[in-house]
Amino acid sequence: MSSTNPPPSQAPNQTAPNQPLVMRLKSLVLTAQFLWFAGHLTTVVQALSYLVVYRLSAEGARSYSRAYMGTLLSYGIILYKAHGIPQISRAYMQRILLDENTQYLLLALIWLTSSPISVTLIPYTTFSVFHSITFIRTDVLPAIVPPTSAQVSLSRRLQQSLLQFVQRYQASALRMVAYAEVYVTLPVLVLSVFTGRASILSPFLYANFLRFRYIFSPTTKQAFNDLRIRLDGMIEQNASTPTWAKAMYVKARDYLIQYASVDVGAGGAAGGGAAR
Repeated sequence: MSSTNPPPSQAPNQTAPNQPLVMRLKSLVLTAQFLWFAGHLTTVVQALSYLVVYRLSAEGARSYSRAYMGTLLSYGIILYKAHGIPQISRAYMQRILLDENTQYLLLALIWLTSSPISVTLIPYTTFSVFHSITFIRTDVLPAIVPPTSAQVSLSRRLQQSLLQFVQRYQASALRMVAYAEVYVTLPVLVLSVFTGRASILSPFLYANFLRFRYIFSPTTKQAFNDLRIRLDGMIEQNASTPTWAKAMYVKARDYLIQYASVDVGAGGAAGGGAAR
């Protein structure tokens, strides 16, 4: 997983400490990386607004959409920083499609144009929380309180607290995301097809996304392995399971394993897949 990497072209000390506050903030705001941060912050604020306050109201649908608009902004910028201006060439398309950020962007576009499904916000909101905290620590706080300021000690303590928070919780949060993508989102999405909240194509598109994650993400692969062990115990190794049901399960399981193991390209999630 790559969310531990810094934002694109991050330069936390690029503002001159002796400049007025307005000039320091202007230098910070007028950058692509600040737009990247704004996209992540929008995702966090709007997702929380949707999940906590407005989920059952008309405003909730707008908050849900705005959360994914923020996601598209941040992912679009990271892909631009990693791959440059889009090109009509086979090499460019192969390179960008093997970037996990592209997979997440395309998936966000699907969720944006579908009826709201709360659990789909889990990965994006989690990523955005840690990216926002990191950017505040490395860029926003130094711009507001430069090293020459009398309040620099307070700023540094706050920066250290934010760093400790990320170091303590990020790894477990990313693991939670990987398991939620497999154990929560996929079943909910299948159920949503029957309730009319998702297109019948959505589970297949999401399955292809999970296949990509299975190939390139060790945590996602572990989540699938754990799921297989659980299902093996419940079905294949359960004496009360009919023979025909065991045979159907084994056949389906082996087919899915074979499908997921087919490599989608050499070199993994190249390029900007590390930043998100």
